[in-house]
Amino acid sequence: MKPVLYQYWISPYCDKVRRAMTLKGIAWDIVEIPVLPPGKFKHISPTGKFPAVDFGGTIIVDSTDIIRHLDKIAPEPRLIPADPRDRADALILEDWADESLYFFDLTMRSWPQNAASFVDDLLHMETGLKKSIMGRFIPGALAKVAKTQGLGRKSETQVTAELARHYDGLDAKLTGRNWLVGDSISIADIAVRAMVFVLDRTIEGKALHDARPALAAWADRVDAATL
Repeated sequence: MKPVLYQYWISPYCDKVRRAMTLKGIAWDIVEIPVLPPGKFKHISPTGKFPAVDFGGTIIVDSTDIIRHLDKIAPEPRLIPADPRDRADALILEDWADESLYFFDLTMRSWPQNAASFVDDLLHMETGLKKSIMGRFIPGALAKVAKTQGLGRKSETQVTAELARHYDGLDAKLTGRNWLVGDSISIADIAVRAMVFVLDRTIEGKALHDARPALAAWADRVDAATL
């Protein structure tokens, strides 16, 4: 029986899980979660958070926990390194991607020049009046969340400059090496690539990515292995 992935297509956390299962050669079925009505899949994820994967009756919610489980049921290639130092580095980078880069995505996709593409991504299952009405409110709701977190209170110029510094760090780390940690692809590469992917859907993020050759080459390597 195939695992069933409950997902929002554009979620970078769902992208992490898809990439991990592709890398491990695991076939899966997908259930796309509609934005409305909320709570329709509470029997799968009581918290309303996705991805969630049903492994034949065992349901695991949260991308990191899902990848840990994947390493148990399909150990090769291993995504959480066995070496303690490499494991620590990989998990720290994964957490940085999940908890820091994510808010750059949330902030930058609420900007006027990026909002239309985000609404299209988020509401790709919706049509007609519902899509039109929801599309008017989503960018503002995102901006409020970003302001509460802090990054959204800064100017577009400041946020773009901060992301540039993060990308400079990634580019320097990847110069002369294939992967972020150790000698093989890991959860760090998948988590960071998933966030860079959604940031590529902003005008500013794509330009910053394309301007950094080591980062761009690494993204291509990760995509070749996980898409």
